Amino acid sequence: MLVLSVQVNEEPPVIGGADDLGVLNAIISAVGKLGVDTQPGRPDEPPDIHLSLGGLTSRPGGVPDEHLRWVSHRDLRIGDRITVEVLEAISADPIESGHAAKQREDDEREYFEHCKRAYLDLKGKYESEG
Repeated sequence: MLVLSVQVNEEPPVIGGADDLGVLNAIISAVGKLGVDTQPGRPDEPPDIHLSLGGLTSRPGGVPDEHLRWVSHRDLRIGDRITVEVLEAISADPIESGHAAKQREDDEREYFEHCKRAYLDLKGKYESEG
């Protein structure tokens, strides 16, 4: 199977992967005052920098899918070195957490009703009267 090996500085790497995944990702996010011209929500707060490693299953036969996490929200600091390797392996590390994925709505009528509700909710905001 395809896995992602993610290492922070000299710590042991975390290996994310599973035989039934359809999505696998390693994400580094930085939120907040990132530059001198940034207008932050809270000027005294440093940026929030974090790492996540996760995936989404794609199981056959109507078996419910799950969002899986090997690293949920690992805080990072300026100067941290992150190494991500794309590898093949027969196993991965145990997941840290998982939760059920919303089932896709393939029913055309249900999709129409969803769009109709969204339209009616937003109609007043975008359509001018008269």
